[in-house]
Amino acid sequence: MRIEMNRNIPNPDLAKARQLFQDAGLTFPAIPDVLASQIKERGEWYFSSRHGKQTSPYLLDVYVRGVDQNDVEDYVVLSHSGHGVNSYAIQYYVVLGPLRMFLHLGWGGVYMDRDVATLEIRNCFSLADNIVPAALASPMLGSGKSLKIVGSTFYGSYWSAPGREPQHDESHFNTPAAVLSQALAWLTTK
Repeated sequence: MRIEMNRNIPNPDLAKARQLFQDAGLTFPAIPDVLASQIKERGEWYFSSRHGKQTSPYLLDVYVRGVDQNDVEDYVVLSHSGHGVNSYAIQYYVVLGPLRMFLHLGWGGVYMDRDVATLEIRNCFSLADNIVPAALASPMLGSGKSLKIVGSTFYGSYWSAPGREPQHDESHFNTPAAVLSQALAWLTTK
C-alpha cells in the first residue's frame, strides 16, 4: 500500500491542530493524507478522524484492546488530555492498514520537565513518521498480519509483529522511543 503523507490537505481542523502544536512548541506528526482529510476537531486539544461516539484518548487501553477485539476502520487521533497535577499526555494513535500505533507521551504535568518531554515527543514523532510508510509498504505485513506499537510514558511500551511475541513482561523497561526504534529496525532490516 503506497501512502502519501505531508501534502497540503485543505482541512481547517487539521490546520488548527497543526497551529496548536506549533504554538505549544511541539512538532506535528506526519499524518497520512487519507486520514488527514477526515480529521475533525472533537474538543479542546482533541482531533480525530473517527466517526460516532468518541472515547477519551487518555484511555489508552480502550484503544489498544479495541483493535484486538474488533474490526476497526482506519483512523487517526491526536490530542492532549489528562487529569490531576502530573497525568497529562499527548496522544497520537494511527490505525491504518496493518499498522496499529498508539503513542501516549507525557507532556504538560506540573512535575514534568517541559523541555525534556518536548524533546521526547519530537523524537517519537520523527520515528513514527518513518514507521507509517515503512509499515504500509512492508511485505511482512500482508494478508491479515499487523504491527502493533504501544509507546506510553505512563503505562509501559511494547511492540508485536508477525512471528514475534509481545513484550508485555518487559514493557516497563522500554521507553516509547526505544520501542519505536526497535519496530522501525524490524521493518527496515528484513
